[in-house]
Amino acid sequence: MPNIPTGKVGTYIINKLREYDRVLKITKKPSLDEYKMTAKATGLGIVIIGTIGFIITMVVQLLGLI
Repeated sequence: MPNIPTGKVGTYIINKLREYDRVLKITKKPSLDEYKMTAKATGLGIVIIGTIGFIITMVVQLLGLI
C-alpha cells in the first residue's frame, strides 16, 4: 500500500473502490467458444512445456550427467 497521509485514507479507499467498480463494469463473461479456445491454448502450452522438460531429462540421463 502506498504512503497515504492519515486524513486521506478514506478518500484513497473510495477511489480504489471506484476503480474496481469501473473494471468490473467493463468486463464480460467469455463465450463458450472463447473459453474452449483458451482451454485448448493453455493445455497445449502445458503439454509443450512438459515435453521439453521430459526430453531434457532423458538427454541428461542418457548422457549420464546425473
